[in-house]
Amino acid sequence: MKRARPAVLDNYRLCFPIYSEYWGGGIADIVYDPGKYVAGALFDLTEADMSVLDLKVDRRLDDAGREIGTYKRIEVTVNPLDRGQPVVAVAYQGTNPERYHIPPTQHYMDLVIQGAYALGLSMMWIAYLQSFAVRPGGKPRGRGTGDVSSRL
Repeated sequence: MKRARPAVLDNYRLCFPIYSEYWGGGIADIVYDPGKYVAGALFDLTEADMSVLDLKVDRRLDDAGREIGTYKRIEVTVNPLDRGQPVVAVAYQGTNPERYHIPPTQHYMDLVIQGAYALGLSMMWIAYLQSFAVRPGGKPRGRGTGDVSSRL
């Protein structure tokens, strides 16, 4: 995988509406929400890389080609923060998320925040990440069955 570039996805917001037994709390998702934005990373991935990522996030298709896993691929346009041209990209979005906030564990959120720091995202974004309600929790639980994050 090539190095990540910081980027912004406009008209979506970050939320934690999917419960993961592996993490013991909510895991991240994006939801269409005009006027909001999500800061994150833009990677240059091959189709082979995407297939590995599909397995890790439990993206599956049924025989008719419908998305039935925990996450589905969606096409989005992101804006690199290096002032490059907008890029058409693939993002993962929950296929059937809960409709309310499921607090992520402190450990999960710490990893998200560490990634934001490492990517050089703004302190305003990092403060926003720190504002989410979390539940106490350490490292992930052992492998579960049927849980998206058990394969991460």
